[in-house]
Amino acid sequence: RAALPYNQITGLTEYKGLVSVPVGVCFDPQEIQKTRVEQIVLSLKPFLLSRGKSRGTSRVIYDVSLNVEEKCDKLPFSVFFTDNVVRPSKAEITPQGLKISIQKVERVIADVAEDIVEYLSLSHLQNHILSIDDPSLHAQLQDVRNAMAVATSYNILVSVVNPDPASINLSYNLESGTRQYLEPFIRELGALARVTYQTQVIRYVRLPHMPVKSGDGFYLSETNLPHLINPIESKLGTSTTNDINLIIYLMEGKYKSLKIKTSQGQMKDVPSFLSPQFGAVLLYETTNKTEIDHSETFNVLLPQLKQLLGLKPTTSANVSLKENYQMKLRAAITHTLRSIDTLNSLIRLVDSIPNMVIGDHIADQVTSAVEGINKAQSALSNGDLEEALLHASLARDAAEKSFSDPSILALLYFPDDQKFAIYIPLFLPVGLPLIVAYLEIAKQWKKNKQKTD
Repeated sequence: RAALPYNQITGLTEYKGLVSVPVGVCFDPQEIQKTRVEQIVLSLKPFLLSRGKSRGTSRVIYDVSLNVEEKCDKLPFSVFFTDNVVRPSKAEITPQGLKISIQKVERVIADVAEDIVEYLSLSHLQNHILSIDDPSLHAQLQDVRNAMAVATSYNILVSVVNPDPASINLSYNLESGTRQYLEPFIRELGALARVTYQTQVIRYVRLPHMPVKSGDGFYLSETNLPHLINPIESKLGTSTTNDINLIIYLMEGKYKSLKIKTSQGQMKDVPSFLSPQFGAVLLYETTNKTEIDHSETFNVLLPQLKQLLGLKPTTSANVSLKENYQMKLRAAITHTLRSIDTLNSLIRLVDSIPNMVIGDHIADQVTSAVEGINKAQSALSNGDLEEALLHASLARDAAEKSFSDPSILALLYFPDDQKFAIYIPLFLPVGLPLIVAYLEIAKQWKKNKQKTD
């Protein structure tokens, strides 16, 4: 059996990771002096660290690293101190970053720290990370329940469903639509994961619940939406747990002004919905249309795809620097923690099966995973997210390969009781005659000895 780094793996059981989130601090030199900004940054740090500590038993602590910058236009997170704020008591989120009034800083600095933490969505990220150790959060928190599990690869399956090709005769334009709208989105994800996509057309699948007429339009009840997926799902042909489904269901022309009626009785104008950890469905109106307008479909589906990747609900189809950073940070932390859990499971497994043979290739994978975890943690604490994500992904791949190695799996399915069940029927027919013969020899020997005496 090859030696495993037991001490290093057991040391990871008490893992407490420090994640440094870099935030650029900008200001107008005509409004405030740089020395004053640096004083504000020093005053904010203890408040930010206390708010970065996770609830419960999380294995991660977040450190908001404020850095005074001359330009913040290329940073994922930026804070602008200014006097040019309409409502000084409120922090204002703009495309360039978070605007905070200098007056508010001087009055209630603790509230400023709260504004920054909310802007960074740290509580949103913490919920996802806490759910790794506390699965009950999936039932309690909608954003956690919606998101797909973090993986090193995803496959996006774009499906157009035509229930009646005879009456719904449209040009699908799937190839050009995905090339124009989905491929740029995938490129923006960068090193988040290996993302591929496929397209398909499904025909003759009808919904179990049809829209109900209401005035000049139609609506579907929100309570019936989960049931709409069942007949479609069996036709999708998905093969892995990392498949994300984007479904465009073509409605018959008679269903105009289609809406979704919520459980509160309100009408939702866009007839689309999210299915947790499965995908998104758009009920596409075809009245007076000769082709599918994919600028319209992907404008609805891509924001929902971002939710499936762990982001907050949004109406934007583009991936901002902030959102890209948040997705990568969630992935890097999750890969690191999952790698640790997998290695600890492997150690417990090896201890429970004394005769398990650990090959050199498995030991090399385990060592590689431990090194990747340490490098990822070092990069996270230094704020180097790209490096952290790279090493965390490699560590998770190595850890999972070592745990699911075929040489280990073969032993898992043959415990001692199963070995007895297999070998006893083979050896018992041979063993019984030998035992009977031995007993006869023993009897004969005993009789011969008595005669001799």
